[in-house]
Order: sequence, then structure tokens, then C-alpha cells
Amino acid sequence: MDVVTPTLVNEMLGPLFDYCFLPSVGLSGGIILAWRTDVWAFSEASAQQFSVTAKATLLNAAAAPWWITVVYGPQDDDEKVQFLSSLIQVRASCPEAWLLCGDFNMIYREADKSNGRLDRRGMRRFRAFINRVAIDELHLEGRRFTWSNWRDNPTLERLDRVFASPDWIAQHPNHLLKALSSDCSDHCPLLLQTNILLWAKGRFRFESF
Repeated sequence: MDVVTPTLVNEMLGPLFDYCFLPSVGLSGGIILAWRTDVWAFSEASAQQFSVTAKATLLNAAAAPWWITVVYGPQDDDEKVQFLSSLIQVRASCPEAWLLCGDFNMIYREADKSNGRLDRRGMRRFRAFINRVAIDELHLEGRRFTWSNWRDNPTLERLDRVFASPDWIAQHPNHLLKALSSDCSDHCPLLLQTNILLWAKGRFRFESF
């Protein structure tokens, strides 16, 4: 969508949400970052060429604020270089804990694609970026790939990811990232929960007599 209005956000999410957005260019790009105003306070929101960034503060809690950047990675190789360079600048402007998520349109491991047709130069650039900004990828439960071209012999890739700085992970040790099902898109949606209480089940054991 190249235009996002308060009326549209109200229809999609409800009246409690505020938002910032990056308009699409043709059929590609486009980001909406929305938050419930009775739960979160977002500030310093800004849109770059390939991303939207804001500072998130949880209301009625003593939790430290953190930054979130949502991305839509480009397809063109030259633009991918600009994309990663712009994220390095975004990270420099976010001094506290940082969460980076979205559709990167890039992979950095062979295991992230179902066949051997790999852009190894792009993979090296992506890995170099990850190392430079010192972020870790959050473990995804329930699915290995997040995108399919829906052909008879489909190509599967993991294009959608969530990364976080070590201090963000330390602030949210009980986070859980899982994939949801979708029948209306070639991407699967991801759900990140930041405070999941994990109850360990008692093991069943045999005892010898």
C-alpha cells in the first residue's frame, strides 16, 4: 500500500492502535509498524528507504525501553548493499537494546534455502553485517522456511527473521518466536511473544523392582 490512513488502520486493527508506515513502491516494499496505545508508548519513529524504526516503552512497567526496526529488503543486488549499509546507520542511532525484524529478502546460511542455487556473495555480506552490528537471530519454533514460490517443485527460503542485540535478549529471556499458518500469502507470519512462562512437564520414568 502506498497510502495508509488512520481509518484503514482502525479497520484492520481497531481504535486502540497508533502507527507509522513506509509506503510501498509499486508492488514491493511497504511497512506498517503499529502498537496499542494503552500498552505501549512509541517515540522517535522514523522511516528510512527500507525500514521503519521507533523506540518502544512498555507502559505501567519498570522495563527498560528498547528500539525496534522493521525491514522490507530489496530484490536488486545493488540495493541490497545500500540496505545493509542503511541498517548499520540505523543501529548507530539506537544506543539501547535493539530488535530487528522483517522480510530481509536475503539469507546467510546454506540451510536457509531448499536448493543449491545460492548467492554466496550476498550471503557473505549478510553475515558480515550481522557480525558488525553484533546481533543474534532468535530461534524460530515450528518451521524451517518462511517463504515459498508455490510451484510444483517449490523453492523454499527463510527470508523472514527476527534478530536482537544481546541486551534485548537479556531483558526478555522468556521470549518465544513461532511461525503461524497462512493461506493467503507466500510468506508465513511470525509471532514474537516477549514473556512466556515455560512450565516444565514432569518426566514419566520406569522404576525397576
